[in-house]
Parts: sequence; structure tokens; C-alpha cells
Amino acid sequence: MTGRRVRAAAAVAVTAVLGQLSLPAPAALAADRVDTSCRRPPQQGEPLPDALPGRSLTDRLGLAQSWDLAEGEGVTVGVVDSGVDDRHPELSGAVRQGAELATVRTKKGYRAQRPKPPALDCESHGTAVAGLIAARRGGEARVTGVAPASRIVSVRVVGGVENAPAEVLAAAIDRIVDSGAQVLNLSFALPVDRAPVRKAIDHAVAKDVVVVAAAGNEGTNGKKMYPAAYDGVLAVGAVRTTGQPMRESNRGGWVDLAGYGQDEVVLAAGGSGYRRDKGTSFAAPQVSGAAALVRSRFPELSARQVRERLMGAAAPVGGGANDRTGAGVVDPFGALTHLAGEDPGTGSEEDQEAEARPGAIPVQAVPRPRPLLSPTGAAALAWSGGLLVTVLLAVLGAPAVRRAAARRWRPAPVGGRGACRADTAPSGDDRSRPPIAPALDGLTGSAPRTRRGRIHRTHRTS
Repeated sequence: MTGRRVRAAAAVAVTAVLGQLSLPAPAALAADRVDTSCRRPPQQGEPLPDALPGRSLTDRLGLAQSWDLAEGEGVTVGVVDSGVDDRHPELSGAVRQGAELATVRTKKGYRAQRPKPPALDCESHGTAVAGLIAARRGGEARVTGVAPASRIVSVRVVGGVENAPAEVLAAAIDRIVDSGAQVLNLSFALPVDRAPVRKAIDHAVAKDVVVVAAAGNEGTNGKKMYPAAYDGVLAVGAVRTTGQPMRESNRGGWVDLAGYGQDEVVLAAGGSGYRRDKGTSFAAPQVSGAAALVRSRFPELSARQVRERLMGAAAPVGGGANDRTGAGVVDPFGALTHLAGEDPGTGSEEDQEAEARPGAIPVQAVPRPRPLLSPTGAAALAWSGGLLVTVLLAVLGAPAVRRAAARRWRPAPVGGRGACRADTAPSGDDRSRPPIAPALDGLTGSAPRTRRGRIHRTHRTS
């Protein structure tokens, strides 16, 4: 028997033995792939309850209005994390597995390998991050991602990003950037500045990638965390569902924006299900999703312009910028419509118009109130009013003038001789004045007149 026949016979015998032992076929073994680097199995998801306490993230961020303008079409968001389980129905067709990087003791420090299906996520962390960015609209509406039409490219760090050397993290960032991603989400924070990571961030910024990083959850004040504190990176803190800053969220002048990070409903690894989690790790992907929306609607904008637009449109917390939430909570709709933003400048009107960013709603100057009449009209109205008053005075005063002329311009009498008093007899002086009643008749024009126009006076005695 030749060697070839011997090998064939051996293969048949092995297959028969496997069949007797009822062991799974090699394809089934791949489907049940297990990562030996997982220190513990991923947290299992649970069914989504019929009612969620409070408003969903979709309502809090006003995403229904944002999706009328953009959904993230044509934008790829890179995720450097613990992996993304693309079997979850909410991520159907949304994820492209980039690579897996494992730490090894070599000069290079890591080994890159092509991920085998199914994609693993030991910590269920990267799956949650990807869902907040790109969970599809066809699934559960309450957990739809901020940019549901965007694509995710995942680079998985075997063993978790918190345990990875700086060289591994830098290599993961470089792979995302070189894959053509326009947005990069980094939901991890390092307490020290690592040169390889800094160099990788500089590479991403130079390649016009919008880099978004979590500020961290240590509750520190002023201590910088990396890569969030690097120049050109959007550092994201977290607020509670009420909009107040989370106590655990790190603070400092390097914090740029905030997202919701308390008790958020996120996707779970394992192929299905949901869970709740909190932290700046889940606030950062909300900003990454908003950046994807802006880059989708305005592909001509640079990464710097996208950062400025997101910060300019943020909703301030506590009345203004602060070291907990930066410019405020991310506002995707505001960023898409540019309802808020930086001052266009103080140059000429032509320069300001040229610097106006796409999508801006032009703000017209407040019109000055116009006077009801022009100066000429006002003068004409004044003269007309004066003439009218003169005519009225002339008409109303004509009877009095006639009566005064009849009296030969003498004062009208107010008393008279023979006027009666209740207690005393009229004096001589009283008799020399005309009675009051005829005088009143003279004022009203009802007194009898003589042919010569003189008033007949009737003397009465009491």
C-alpha cells in the first residue's frame, strides 16, 4: 500500500472515530470559538424591558430630527476596543472586522491576526460602544445608534485595552487610520502620556480624522488623561440623565464636550440582548456618532471644522463652559443645522460670507423700527393739527365774541340791584349791580333784546 493510500485510509478511520464519538465538525468548532484570553465570560445580555425609566437616548439627543438631515451614510467610524460582536441583530451589516492585535514578547510587541468568525468581545465593551454609534434603525427603536447608517471598522485588542502596552494601542490606532476611517472612537483613558500613543494620535490628526476619546471615570480634578488630553482630540466627559455632570467623570480644562453616561441601555455581546452600563466610555461614542452625522452631511468639512461645529452647537451645562462638561452636552441637530457656533469674524461682508460654513442658517440683522411718518409727513401733520385747533377755537368762541361785542366789550354783569338774600336786605351797592339770572341769560344768548340790541333788564325784588 502506497503512502497516499495509507493517509487516505487513516483519514477515513479518524472520521469514523469522530462520528462514533459524536464530536462537532470543524465548522461547528469555529462557530463556538472561545478566546482563551478572556479572564471571565462576557456579561450576558437580557431582553429589553417593555418600558424604560426616563426618556431614551434618541429622545434626549433629538435624533429623530437629526435623521431627517443625515444618518451617517458614507462615513466609517473606527473603534479600538475589546472587539465588536457583529452577530447582534442591531448591528446587522454595520461592522467590518479590521484586525486583532495580541501582545507578544517580541521586538515589535504585538502580533496582528485576522479575526475569525464569530467576532469575540470578552468584556462586551466594544459591542456596546459600536451600538451607540451605529445600531440600525430597523431594530429596537429605543437603542438606535446616533449615526445608524454609518459603518464600524473594529480593531480588537486581545486581553482588553486597559492591559495593552502602548505599542499595541498605537498600532491599533494606526490600522484604523490607514483603513480610511473618518472618525475614530477611543473609549479608554490612560493616566500617563505614552509616546507611541501620542505619535499615533498625531498621525490620525494629520490624516484629517476626527478623534474622540473618553475623559475617564476616576473623578480626578485637573489631572490629564490620555489620549483625551492630546491636541486635536475631542475629550468627552459624562452627564447623568438629568443633565448634571457625573461625579465619576474626570474634570479639567482639557475636557471639550459631554454625553450621557449614567445607566445607559447598550448592546451586549453574545449574539443578542441588552444591558445597562455607565461611564465616559459610553458618552464618547455619542460624540463620535454626531461627528459621523456632520461628516456625512458636509463631507467637505475638515476634522478641525467638525470639532468646532460640535463644540459650537453644544448645549451648555450650568449656563456656560466648565471643566466638567466643556462646551456642554453634544447636540447633533444643532451641529447639523449650525444653530450655534463661532463668530464668523469681523472682516468685510464678503469675507464673512466666504467664511460661512455649509448648512448654516443665515441670521439676518434685526430690522430697525421704521417711523410711522417721514419728517415731511410729521411736519405736515403738525401744521394740520395746529390749523384744526385754530378752526375749533374760532367756531366755539364765535358766540362769546358776539356777546362781548354786544356788551361793547364790557365785563358781563354777575349781580344786580334788587338781588335777594335770605337773611339780609339788599344793600345800596347790591342794587347797583344787575340781577344774576339776567346776566346768565345774557351769557347763554337767551335774554330778550331791544331793537337797538340792548338787553332789557328786569329788576326783581326779593
